[in-house]
Amino acid sequence: MTLSMSWIRTVKSTRELIVISDSRLSGGQSWDGNPKIFQLPRSDAVISFAGITNDAYPFIQQAIDGIRLYPPAVSRAMDITDLKGHLVRLFNHSRSFISNLPHGQISPSPPEAVFVLSGYSWKMKEFRIWKLHFDSNIDKFTFRPTTPWQGQNDNSKKVIAFNGDEDAVAEAKDMLVEMLKSKDKIDKGSFNMEPFCILRDIIRSNRFPSVGGPIQMVKIYEHANVAPVGIFWPTKEDGNICIFGRPIMDYEKMPWGIIDPDNPTHIEPLK
Repeated sequence: MTLSMSWIRTVKSTRELIVISDSRLSGGQSWDGNPKIFQLPRSDAVISFAGITNDAYPFIQQAIDGIRLYPPAVSRAMDITDLKGHLVRLFNHSRSFISNLPHGQISPSPPEAVFVLSGYSWKMKEFRIWKLHFDSNIDKFTFRPTTPWQGQNDNSKKVIAFNGDEDAVAEAKDMLVEMLKSKDKIDKGSFNMEPFCILRDIIRSNRFPSVGGPIQMVKIYEHANVAPVGIFWPTKEDGNICIFGRPIMDYEKMPWGIIDPDNPTHIEPLK
């Protein structure tokens, strides 16, 4: 399964939306180094998932193709606030073509995948995060917006979305609360790279067999551009450069910056 987080990072006057995930696919075996965050054919948004890969990957490919086939979605004339509806309609449309159901079953089984759409809205002039999920009560995909962190004061700007296995998400939330308390940030201030440190520590702990492999990370900027970030994994000294969870091969070139997982507030420039 998965543990992923999307949050708004604020450092002084700079704001950016960060999306991270582990990279392990499970299903009788563990396969690390796989993408769970996907760039869309527009520069201001990404989609990530948690759940069963057989359900998730077809819908993600449909999302990518559905944007390519609709010019306003590609050009960003369709704002991300409207793109979420386009993707929900696309998911429901695609699901209508499932056939050859088991005897006695009148509708397809509910898909076991939850998607997170993260990006920058030029209409609202702010970052937005939504969960796209299947609601069995209406037998359709729908969306739910991410709301600000509860219990913060008026000057605090914390926004974060969690996605993944219930036990891993619960652990991540508890760890984040404790980390914020230790920094006296529980009701004030903004997120920096605390969620990254939480995911790093959970993966290293091996507490959850379905959460593992290198961290993958993408940044979305207020100028509406997406930048995947490389990660030294498992450490800078003993690891490889990984992008979208996969260690790159010797002849591949990393066009973006790289993060030391033990010093994640600093992106190292390419040499």
